[in-house]
Formats: sequence, C-alpha cells, structure tokens
Amino acid sequence: MSAKRLPTLRLHRPSGRAVVTLDGKDHYLGKHGSRESKAEYRRLIAEWQDDVRRRPALSAESLSFPLTVTEIAIAYWRHVESYYVKNGQPTSEQSNIRQALRFVRQLYGPTQAKDFGPLALKKVREAMIEAGRCRKLINKDIHRVRGMFRWAAAEELYPGPRLEALRAVSALEKDRSNAKERPPVAEVADEIVLATIPQLSPEVGDMVRLQMLTAARPGEVCAIRPRDIDRTDPVCWHYRPESHKTEHFGRERLVLIGPRAQEVLRPWLDRDPDTYCFCPAEVVAKRSKTGQTTPARRPGKRPAARPKPGGRYTKDSYRVAIQRACRRAGVPPWTPYRLRHTRATTIRRDYDLEAAQIVLGHAKPDTTLIYAERDLSRAREVMGEIG
Repeated sequence: MSAKRLPTLRLHRPSGRAVVTLDGKDHYLGKHGSRESKAEYRRLIAEWQDDVRRRPALSAESLSFPLTVTEIAIAYWRHVESYYVKNGQPTSEQSNIRQALRFVRQLYGPTQAKDFGPLALKKVREAMIEAGRCRKLINKDIHRVRGMFRWAAAEELYPGPRLEALRAVSALEKDRSNAKERPPVAEVADEIVLATIPQLSPEVGDMVRLQMLTAARPGEVCAIRPRDIDRTDPVCWHYRPESHKTEHFGRERLVLIGPRAQEVLRPWLDRDPDTYCFCPAEVVAKRSKTGQTTPARRPGKRPAARPKPGGRYTKDSYRVAIQRACRRAGVPPWTPYRLRHTRATTIRRDYDLEAAQIVLGHAKPDTTLIYAERDLSRAREVMGEIG
C-alpha cells in the first residue's frame, strides 16, 4: 500500500458533502470539512486498506478457466498499479492504459482471451477511430493493448502464438485510414502571451515568463524548488528536476536558466529550499487578504484541477489558469505546451537543431558522452544569450 496514493476526501460541490471513491464507488460522509466527515473518512480508509490486504493476488490458479479478456485486464491492472509509479505516485501512463483498455473491455470483455486475435484488435482500433481519437494516439493505445497481452503471455495467462499474431497488426499510416490527424502544435504569438499575463496571478505570470525563456516543460516549471537549482555558474543556472519525463531511461534532465530567466525566478527563491517556488495556496491567501474572490467558472464547466499534495501547481491547473486568463483578456486560448514549442522554433531558427535538442532535453538515449559535453557547452552559450 505504501506505493499507492490513498483515495482523497473531496468536496461534492452540488451537495456540499464530503465524498471519497473506493473501488469505483462513491461514499458520502456528511458536510465537507466537518470533524465527523473526517473521522468517517479515516474509518472507511482503514477498513478499505484491510480489505485490500486480504484480497488474494490474481493468478492463473485463482482465476476461472478459460480466462476472459476482462479477467486478463483485472490481473494486468494489478501489475500497472505497482509498476507505473514514480516517487510513490501513479504516473500518467496508468490513466493512458485505463483509457486504452476501456475499448477492449467494452467490445470483448466476456470473450475468452485465447480467442482475442488480430481481427479483434482491428475491431478495437476501429472503435477508437469512431470515437474520434487521432491516429497517433490510436497507435499508442493499440501498443498499450498489446502490452497487456504481452504481460499475460509472460505470466502464462495468454498463448504465446496469439501474441505473435497480434504483433502482425501494423500501425495506422497517415492518409491511409479514417483516423483523424491531430493538428500540429502551433506557435503562440508573443503579443497574445503578453496580453494574457496581466490577467494571471503574479505566481502564474512568472511561471509563463520562465517557461518562455527556458523552454522547460510545464511540469518542470510547476515543480521547481530552490534546492533543485545550482547557482554556481552566473551565466546559466542549472535546474535539475527531481522527477522528469525520461528518467526511466537513466537520463538526467538539465534546464538551463539564463540571466533574464534568473531575474524572473530570483524573487521566488527566498523560501525554504524544499518548498515549491510557485504555490497555489499563496495565491488563495493573497486573494483572501485583499478581499478578492476566485473567478467564477462558466456554467457547466468543471472546476480547475486541484493542486498536488505539498502545495504546487499541476500541469492541468497551470493550463486552466492560463486559459481562464485568456478569456478575461479576450485573446484566443493557448496552452503551456505551445510556449515550449514556440521557444524551440526560435532556437532552431536562430541557432541550430543541435542546440534546440539539448535545451529541450530531446537528445537520444544513446548519445555519447563526448557529444553530450559538446552539446551542453553549446546550449550554455545559447541560453546565456536568450534565456
């Protein structure tokens, strides 16, 4: 249980009650924030944890035979919950796998797993196309579906020859299927960003400025802490995120912070080294102190994604804050990923592809140490000029 995050106690806004979801079922526990609801939450969690510990591990011996696709999926999900975890928290791949397997279970849940072959996989793919998913996402999801059966074959829950047959289903090619193409990530004009910033809180406004200057990923900007920054080099500070997208390849991620970006970040470094520089709780506290209210949501819209425990923005809450500011500024909405894309385009245009690759952290895993050293020197020169 230590590797899994406990289900959180949430506010059910329509009723004002506290709610927690356990094994897909919502439990309402009285008025949100009350002592009674918190006590009931602790009791339910304790009982749920005991129940999970008592559940037998799913295996070939405990599952009925012949196995169905649903039974395979349940067994595989136990593996997913323990494998796709980073720093004690589930990774986004868990959600991606859940979405991919949803199509499989809807179409072939009761089907015997041994009967799930290439034609069935193609039917699943057709369902994804009809659901409006884009071609590249469909190819990734089909790979995830094959991953489930590959795991099952390794556990002797699925016949190996059938797995080889599934591999014969090729990826969708551009303009050779009915799957739609995802529009390319577009640049966002500087004037649109500059018109949006005044409508943001000072914290989020500086997150945007920092990302514009460094081409960091949105999650990297959200997670920055004073202790993660090496300020030894005055030309370029070195920011090493504690967790990053490609760490499972054994690679280190280095974000270079040039003089202009240093001026943006410097005011947020005067805090506990372990505290996140950009904290949404501080935004709420400032609004309460000045009598400001949280901007109202449009009717029918869901609330912004909640901050992660520990007091930092998530990629989703950062994006939502920007898009709400766009509405207030009367400009077309844009996302933080477009900032990164825009900066990458600028670096490629004004310098070279090699400099852009190392600044963005896109170097291939097998890049030699000789090239890495040369790249870092080149990237430091670039960010010293523009960052």
